[in-house]
Parts: sequence; C-alpha cells; structure tokens
Amino acid sequence: MDAQPAVLNAVNSGADSCEPLRKVGRELRAGCLNTNPGEEEHEHFAALWAAMEFRLQDGTWDVVGGPFRSTDDNGDLVSRAVKDMLPAVFEAWAAYAPETTHPLVRARLHHLLWVAKHGTRPIEHLRSAVHSYRDAAGMLLTKAEEHLEALVPPPESGGAATLEVGAVRFCAADALVLGYGLAAATRQPERTDIVSEMIALGQTALAWKPPSAGVLGLMTASLVGSTHDKRAVRPLLERAVDEYCGEGQFHYRVEFLEELRCVVGADEHRDVDERIHRARMELADSSTGFRKLLALEDAARHARDSGLTDALDEVRRTQQKIGRDDLPMDTIRTPVPLPAGYLEAASVAIDAADSMEHALHFIATTPPTMSDSVALPSGLLSLPTVYINPNGPVVTRTVGSGSTGGEGFLLRQHVFALDMHGLAVEAQLDRVRDRFRPTVEDLAPFLAGPQHALETRMRGLARAFEAFWEGDVDTALALALPRLEGTLRRRLQAADIGVITHAKGETIGQVQQLGSLLDKLDELGFPEPWPLVLRTALGNAEGQMNLRNDVLHDLVDTPSRHRTALVLQIALTVIFLGDEPPAATAPTDSSTRTPLPWNAAADQHLPFPVPDSRAHHFVTQYADMHDVVAGLTVPSGIPQSAATVLHTARELLRHSYFCYEFSTVALLHALMAMEIVLRAKIPDSGTRPLNALIKQGKESGLLTERQTEFLHEGRKLRNRIAHGQRAHSVMPPRWGAGMLTMSFTLISEVWAAQPTPPATTDTDEGTGI
Repeated sequence: MDAQPAVLNAVNSGADSCEPLRKVGRELRAGCLNTNPGEEEHEHFAALWAAMEFRLQDGTWDVVGGPFRSTDDNGDLVSRAVKDMLPAVFEAWAAYAPETTHPLVRARLHHLLWVAKHGTRPIEHLRSAVHSYRDAAGMLLTKAEEHLEALVPPPESGGAATLEVGAVRFCAADALVLGYGLAAATRQPERTDIVSEMIALGQTALAWKPPSAGVLGLMTASLVGSTHDKRAVRPLLERAVDEYCGEGQFHYRVEFLEELRCVVGADEHRDVDERIHRARMELADSSTGFRKLLALEDAARHARDSGLTDALDEVRRTQQKIGRDDLPMDTIRTPVPLPAGYLEAASVAIDAADSMEHALHFIATTPPTMSDSVALPSGLLSLPTVYINPNGPVVTRTVGSGSTGGEGFLLRQHVFALDMHGLAVEAQLDRVRDRFRPTVEDLAPFLAGPQHALETRMRGLARAFEAFWEGDVDTALALALPRLEGTLRRRLQAADIGVITHAKGETIGQVQQLGSLLDKLDELGFPEPWPLVLRTALGNAEGQMNLRNDVLHDLVDTPSRHRTALVLQIALTVIFLGDEPPAATAPTDSSTRTPLPWNAAADQHLPFPVPDSRAHHFVTQYADMHDVVAGLTVPSGIPQSAATVLHTARELLRHSYFCYEFSTVALLHALMAMEIVLRAKIPDSGTRPLNALIKQGKESGLLTERQTEFLHEGRKLRNRIAHGQRAHSVMPPRWGAGMLTMSFTLISEVWAAQPTPPATTDTDEGTGI
C-alpha cells in the first residue's frame, strides 16, 4: 500500500503543534469528510483518523471517539479495541508510520501495530514505538521551553500561556511513560536509559516555577510499580515529600509519601506510616466542610490499616468535633405533581366503609404498586455517592461511578413508589379520623383482635394513631415502630418460624431483631409485594428507607407525615394481613362511628383535641401554627385590657387548627382591642360608638387616612357578623394572620401617635355599635 500525498500532508501537519495528536486528528477528520467513501484516499484518511482517536484505558487501547465505535445489543455506542479493526486499517497504519515526521504520531502508529501484532516481526513495531516516544518527549520538552522563553513578559501562573506549556510538558511525560511501559514489558535494553530520563524529568519538574506535581506523579507512579526500578526513584520521592509541605500542597505530600512507602524497606514502614498520618491530619486541618470529613476518613483508614492505634484515636476525637453546621449541604428536590384527583380517589374507599374497622382493614390490606423490573435508560451511570451519618459524622458507605447504577436505580424507584403511596395512605387515615373520630378506647380492642396482637401492646399502637392525628409524628413513630417489630416477631413465632438464636460460647442467646425478621417474610407467606414493601421501608441496606433506624436511633430530624402514615399502614398490615375483614355489625356507640360534621365535634367527649381537616389545606401539623402566629407580638405599653384581648386573639388563631372558625373570632377580638386603645387615646370618649371614635380620631390627627379606612372596613365586618348577616363566615388561617398582623401593627402605631388638640365634634349616636 502506497501513501497518498494529501493524506501524508495531514499526518505531518502536527509538526509545529503543541498538541500534535489532536491537530493531526482534526486534519485527518476533515480529509475523511471531504472525500468520497470507497476512494483509496478516503479509506486512508479514515484509518489514520481512527488511530488518533484511540485512548489507553486500564492498559487497553480502545477507540472512544469519532464514527469508529461499535454498538452493543441495545444499540448503544461502545468503544472498539485494536483487534476489532479491519486488516486494511492495519495496512494503512503500517504504510504511513515510517513516513511520519512527528515522532509522537509515529510512535502512536507503531504502538497500535504492536498491539495488533501486525506483520511478520511485530517486535520491530515495539522498538520503533519506544524510540519514537523518547524522541517525542525530547522534542516536546524543547518546544515547551522555547515557547516559554518567547513570552515577554513571563506569563502569570495559571494563565493561558502557562497552561499551554503545562499541557506540552505533560504530553512529553506521557510519551516517556508509554515508552517505558513497552520497554519494561519486553525487557528492552533501553529500559535503563528511559528510567534515567524519567528521573531526570522528575527532578526538572520539581525545579519548574511552580513545580509540576502532575508531571512528577506520572514519572514516580510508573517506576514505583516496577519491581526492578522502584529503588531508583527513592531520592526523587524524598525530595518531592520535602517540596510539598505547605498550605494547599498536603494532598501531594500524602501521595508521594504513600509511594515512598512502596520503595523503602520493611524496617522503615512504621516511620513512613507515621509521616503519612501526620500529613493526612495536616490535610484535614487545612480543609473545611465535606473535604475535611473525607480527609479524616482517609486518615482513619490509614491509621487502622497501619496498626497506629493512638493515631486512630486522634482521628476519631477530631472527627467527632465536626458539627452539622461545619458540613454545609444543599437539598436538591425535584417537584413531582400528583395526578389529578390522586388523593381524592384514595379517600373514596374510606367514604364507602361502613365502620372504622372496615376502613382500617382496607388500608391494612391494600398494597402499593411496586415494580419488580424496570427498563433502564440507555447509558445510565451512577454518580460517585458518599452516604454520611451526620450524627457522627461518619461515612457509612461509598458508591463509585463505575457501576451501571441499575440496581440502585430500581431501589430508588421503589422508594419513590412508597413515598407516593404514603401520600395516599396519609389522606386515607385523615379521612378515617374525619368520619369516625376514633379514640384509643375504640382502636385498642380492634387492633388486639388477632392472637398475635396483645392488647397491652396495642394500646401503644393506638396512641401512635392518636399522635399522628394530632400532628405529632415523632411520638407516632416512636410508639408504632417497636409495636410493629414485636407484632411481626409474634406472627413468625405463631407460624413456627425461628426468632431466637441460642447462646454459643461467649456469645449470648438473643431474640432476633427487625433486620433478621424481615429476612423471614417469605417464610411467613406474605404475598407480594408486601415483603418488598416492608424491606424497602424498614430495611437498612443501600437504597432502602431505613425508617426504623433513622427514627429510633435519632439519625434524622422529624420525618415527613406521609412516611409516618406508611409506617402505620405497615403496622396494620402485619396485624391483619391474611385475616378476614371484620363482620359488618352496628357499632355500639353510633356517635363515634357515623360521619360527623365539624360543628358537631363539640358534642364529643374526646380525650384530645381533633384537628380540623380544613386546616390541612394550609399547614401540615399543629406545630406549623406556631410559625403562622410568630409575628403577632402584643405591643408593649398598651392598656392591660387591650393586651389581654390581643393575646386571646393570637391564641384563637393558633388553635384554629382545631376549629377553623376561630380565625374569624380572632379578628373580632383584635377589633375589640383596637376600640379599647382608641378610647384610651381619645379624651372624654365616654360611651361613644366605634364609628364616632374613628371619626374623632381622624379629625384629631390621631389616625391617618390608611388607618381610618382599615378601621371602617373592620367595623363593618364586625357589625355584619354581630347582626347575624355573616355569622357563618370563616377565613383561612394565613389570611387571618395577615389581618391580625395589620391589626397589631395599627394598634402599636395608634398607641405611639400624638393627637392634635381635639376639636369639638358632634357625636353620631345612631351609627354603628
């Protein structure tokens, strides 16, 4: 095969380039795209372009770019190895390799031909590659120095020119490493000379301003891994350790110390291990936040593996001093709109139930939809992920980026499905509360129906439901999770499935805990998907929700209400799954079983206040009402009677969580306080009606136009309610908070205002009240 002039010109176009392989690749690509397939010139362009697209990855040359990749069974593009190329490609490489003027391009072609074992004497390609790599390293280093000397004034560190010089130097170092690898693998006599060149380049890299840890690391890493040559690199590593000892350089110091340990004798390992520990602690001290934690984790791992007991204890003490505020993390949320009517549809079955027992049994036996298989998006890769328990803080596990992420993706789909289902269960349980108003006395006997549900334990679970309906999810979970575990254990015992471990030697006998119990769900005969549901929600393996440990070991803040609802459903499932629904009998006390309107709640002798379902349109739990009223501060200095009324108004709004209409009553109390303040500020107010007080306040300069308008609107609203025209009116808590805030502010302003001397005005005795 003869070389084509146009193709050869493209191959030799990188002679003056700082990045010859990339420059030649671009020229060859252009030539390939500008010629017609089938033409000899086109095939040469394509073959040589492919050579420039190969990359050495984990010791294997693969083509990762251009149109030369192949496809797998799924149609995804994958890299192609040298051996997968056509024979005509090898012939093209062999024809152009001797004609190439740039040694790095020539080295690439010969190296690939050696990998392909092309020709009758492939070793000649290896030798040519080694020679060419050495020549390329020298040429590139010379070019870098010439380029640097030509720059006037000298370039700033980190500037574009400095980066370009750094790239050329790195390319030269890479060429030496590739040549060394070929020579060492085949025991070529040039190996010793290349080792000397590599060490000399490393020494030079330390002398550059600034030193190049990247070039130095390329040299040392290759030599440290060699049985024959690692001793020669020790002086270079000692110098590198001394060089990188300042702020921002400790990570380099750690790397070179670890390489130094590989080349020293066994009698020096302890000393180097201690030096590595000190360097790692210096790196941690110079870091903050997440980097500091990871640096300490690495230091702990090194101390443990090296047998440095005192050092490991030092790391532990330092790591435990990191507070949550020292680990700033952002929460990334992806809003997911619920399907139209999703929650309403979930409540339909509760509305259709003829008793509390039937409603709860329906919840207990209705599983979520869980996928047992999923089609993964093509090319899916997992991000490097570090899981942290912030209570330490300590890293619990790390997931690398090399995995396909398929299993983790499926687990995340399961968690998402349970979160969606939890929202539906939350709505269903709230509907049970709204319809049947169950008390602990109602729930405990029902929950204790099956033999494995002891009534003494089920009262605790009943109180968990009570706490859930009150908005106290912490208490609900703390009560429900142990009862759930105990009930599951008793179900396994009743099915003659082992739940105990006998003592053996110094190991004491044990009753198995939740993790072991979950592994036996299949033996218990729970139908799918319930075993998967319980393991995903309660298990502590990677990708599971771990609700039990998170709560009972204080690993998280207050969990979400819908996940609490999910735990309560699972508790019901463990109790009732497999049992027949309760018989449809008339309740003994119909007052607690029939649907009730909210205004009938006052007739119920309940042991706890019942939240008003309408409040959940604005807040999630009673604790949220504290934020609603947080801005309502009673002004200082006002008459005690007004302060008392304002305090009552604020508490009425707070407790509108339990009685929605309280928000309206709260506004009426605020208007009462306003009238008290006006009477105190206006001389001789006597028994004048509010309308007259407002008029006199405006004329005296006590009230502004804005304040007068607001008070008149409030007076009209008060009159309509007082006279029965709007007695049924309610206002949302957030709106009520806004109105009360204006009232509190207005009272403060009026009390601080100084009126002008009062003018004589007629009192309108027939207007307002």
